[in-house]
This record gives sequence, C-alpha cells and structure tokens, in this order.
Amino acid sequence: MPRLLLATALCLATSLPALAFDASDRNAITQEAAGFVRAVQDKNYDVFFDTVPPKMMRALASQSGVGVDALEGQMETQIKKAMAPVVIDSFSMDVAAMQSGQTKAGRAYATIPTTSVLELPARGKLRRDDTTLALQDNAEWYLIRLDSPTQLRLLRKTYPDFQGITFPKATEVVVQ
Repeated sequence: MPRLLLATALCLATSLPALAFDASDRNAITQEAAGFVRAVQDKNYDVFFDTVPPKMMRALASQSGVGVDALEGQMETQIKKAMAPVVIDSFSMDVAAMQSGQTKAGRAYATIPTTSVLELPARGKLRRDDTTLALQDNAEWYLIRLDSPTQLRLLRKTYPDFQGITFPKATEVVVQ
C-alpha cells in the first residue's frame, strides 16, 4: 500500500504544470533588466537585438521584406542616428514593482514600469513612463518596450496569446 501511495503521489506531482512565475524567473528578469538599463545608459543600443525575441524579429523582418540580419543593420543605423543628439538624463526599470501574469495559452510574462528622462533637440526635456514586457519564449526571457501602439500590435501579431491583455498606457510630460 505505501508503494501505491508513493507511486500515485509521484504521478500527480509530475503531471502538475510548472509554476508560471517563480523566484528563478524573477531573478532572470531582474538580471536581464539590469543589463538592459546599463546598456541604454551607455548608449549601447545593440542590446535591443539581444533582448527582443527572435520570433518577433523574424516577424518584423518578414513584414519589412528583408532578412533578419539586414533588418538589424538598418535598425541599428536608424537607432544610432535618432539617438545621437539625445541626452539620456536617466533610464530605469522598476523591477521591485514588476507584476507577473500568464496568458491563456500558459505563457509566463511580467510587466516592468520603465521611466526615461531625455533631452531632445527642439522638444526639450521629457519624462516618459511606459512598460517593458518580459516574456518567456522557449524557456528564455526577453524584454520588449511597449512604448508605442505599433510595438503592441507587433507583439499581438507575433504572440496572439497576448490578445485581450491590457498594459498600462505610456505617458509623456515636459520636465522643467
């Protein structure tokens, strides 16, 4: 009888789904976010290509009619050109305020409040509060800034399980 109970317990334990979000997930996201923040502060924008899920980059490349490598090259050139005159006063991701969730398909994710204070030519000093989405794909964690409706549409097209999930709206204010 004890063997039967042990066997039943083992079967139940192995058939239960893994926790959607645990301490190791939180730690992985915290490390990704810290690296992302350092890279942005150092104006190392190559980090964008390391943190965006490959599936999303392939979808964007397909939509653009070019290969992933060509797209990354074009994007890198555009980002460097657009960001050259920008002064980054501060950039932070509040991982302490991170909220986790799970899509209907069972995909684990977390939202991280993100704040940028930038000085832009002809616009002045701006504070932007938006959200960075951490999503898990093939056991890897990736970061996606949800700073525009276009970015959100691409996310939902690439990962349809995010349909119906609402994210905080980005805000932007002039800072004196």
